[in-house]
Amino acid sequence: MKHFLSLSLALVSTTIFAQSVPADSTFRKTGFAFGALPAVAYDSDLGFQYGALANLYWYGDGSEYPRYRHSLYLELSRYVAGTTLARASFDSRKLIAGCRTTADLTWFDDLTIDFTGFNGARSIYNKMWTDDADAANYRTRVFYKHARQMTRAMINIRRDVPNSDLYWHAGATLFHNKIGSVDLDKLRDELPVTPTLFDNYVRWGLIKSSEARGGTDGYLRLGLGIDQRDDEAFPTSGIWTEALLAVSPDFMAENTDGYGKLTIYHRQYFNLYRKNLVLAYRVALQHKLWGTTPFYLLPHWNTSEYRSATSQGLGGAKTMRGVIRNRIVGDGELMGNIELRYIFWKFMLLGQDFSIGTNLFADFGAVTQRYDVDFSLVPTSEKPESYVSDCNEKLHTSAGVGLKIALNHNFVVSADYGKAFDENDGTSAFYIQMNYLF
Repeated sequence: MKHFLSLSLALVSTTIFAQSVPADSTFRKTGFAFGALPAVAYDSDLGFQYGALANLYWYGDGSEYPRYRHSLYLELSRYVAGTTLARASFDSRKLIAGCRTTADLTWFDDLTIDFTGFNGARSIYNKMWTDDADAANYRTRVFYKHARQMTRAMINIRRDVPNSDLYWHAGATLFHNKIGSVDLDKLRDELPVTPTLFDNYVRWGLIKSSEARGGTDGYLRLGLGIDQRDDEAFPTSGIWTEALLAVSPDFMAENTDGYGKLTIYHRQYFNLYRKNLVLAYRVALQHKLWGTTPFYLLPHWNTSEYRSATSQGLGGAKTMRGVIRNRIVGDGELMGNIELRYIFWKFMLLGQDFSIGTNLFADFGAVTQRYDVDFSLVPTSEKPESYVSDCNEKLHTSAGVGLKIALNHNFVVSADYGKAFDENDGTSAFYIQMNYLF
């Protein structure tokens, strides 16, 4: 909590706006505004984050407030363990007449991304192998890690169907992933030189040698949706449902013959009390229709917009809080989130519109379509039963509580603490991020 309070003070003291407005009940933001913050955050999976971020907004004459006309988000930050993030994200309702245009360019050098195997509960997570206090069983703190340097470019165009809540959207995403073993020389702690799970999977042939170093891949996306939300930053009523078809043709897939995936999201919001108390839920399903997905893109979820630096799961800050990142990975997955959100304080400060709220949440997910991996390749001398179980997949769950600070409605700082209900999925985690989860 002390980290969140520090961030809240930074939000008040360092946010700079280009225009002052009267503090009254008819507040309408007009013209240009921007919020700037030191990127002081925390993610239990990545550690402390430092750097800078800025969100620039153009509201025009204010007639559409709290909607903005254009938004540009910029971030350059680094985590104490060495992971580095650079991101630029653009969102505009006016760039192309009658369309909403979003674009994102991200470079994410993750020195220790999580890898616990495939197919959820069938992959065993041995916590003692990463705990240096357990001398008898300890292997290395990064046993369930590997390195990934990701460059991603995305563009999406959405167009509403006249006189309805329906819309269609189309876009493309291009990835370049550089994959490898953890580089111990780049880490601050001195660790044992021993094979990780990733190293073993490559050596056993469970990860194809053609994919072990990553590659350049992309897909084309087409979707339909219905959006009845009364607001985007803090919806209090309505539904938002999307179906997306993502196709990675052969010429856009370096290491496979391509694939097709269907992704469906359904989100719904209920106003329980004066638009301050809201019940919200999200259910999503992703299913492979054909082809082969390279192992390093299995965690990726297709989406029409990126609300954070990555769209991956299941597990971690943006999918299942408290669960290890990428813990639940297969060719198809089910994901769900339920949140009770409450805004308990609204006030004006320095001519700006502030609100503070909290949320209680429960998250769940499961593999619904197994990734084809042949564990008979593991030598019996290396005890395959230590890595994989014959058990059926189950529902993985977590729950927790959060705190939100928003100014001018759209700039939301979010802190969440989540706890996994099964130690095979992790223990607990704390995150400071931007925006509501959905």
